[in-house]
Amino acid sequence: MSYLLWFGLIPPLVLLFYIYHLDKIEKEPVKLLVRLFVFGIFSVIPAMFLELAGEGIISALGIPENSYLYLFLMYFCVVAFSEELSKRCVGVGLTYRSEEFNYQFDAVVYCTAAALGFACCENIMYLLTDGAAVAWGRLIPIHTICGIFMGHYVGLAKTAHRQGDRTSRVMFNFLSVFIPVIIHGFYDFSLSTENDEMLIANLAFTVVITVIAFASLHMYAKKDKPV
Repeated sequence: MSYLLWFGLIPPLVLLFYIYHLDKIEKEPVKLLVRLFVFGIFSVIPAMFLELAGEGIISALGIPENSYLYLFLMYFCVVAFSEELSKRCVGVGLTYRSEEFNYQFDAVVYCTAAALGFACCENIMYLLTDGAAVAWGRLIPIHTICGIFMGHYVGLAKTAHRQGDRTSRVMFNFLSVFIPVIIHGFYDFSLSTENDEMLIANLAFTVVITVIAFASLHMYAKKDKPV
């Protein structure tokens, strides 16, 4: 059962420490990050209920389960939306009005902390269900990637809020959900089709989006400024 530790718990904690280390101007309280991580773990519960409800709605529409339309609706509109919304409620809900949230990069730290808590719980659930066979696949940091972009747009939304720019605030808040949903949805959808071309597209997409996300992460850290 050691794979639960090495593939379930340690990778999210290593990534959280890595992102925390990039926050150069003003470190966030460790107590707050622990809280976000723990609440991120529990955000799996509302996500599961939302997914069950969404799956029920799609099934009620009579769409064949093996069709691309069903898979598209299931993985973009149900799974990705439910999970990203649940993580965002933690990352933003626990911090948006906090005095600690005073720099744009803070939002990246918060949202990735919540996302990594979610990923930790999901990793362990999959490993307990499917065993070591899925271990290496759980190392793909898709939740972290989504958290990076979510946090970036939340930080921009907070800045727009402080500046009284309602239009930009609404747009950035929308993008903080939309971009992660598109990334997460395509990742899951392309795997679910079991189509060779889509599996190749998934591999290429995973490599490219990982490089873009972590390059962006360093850029966001370097260009950090007050909200």
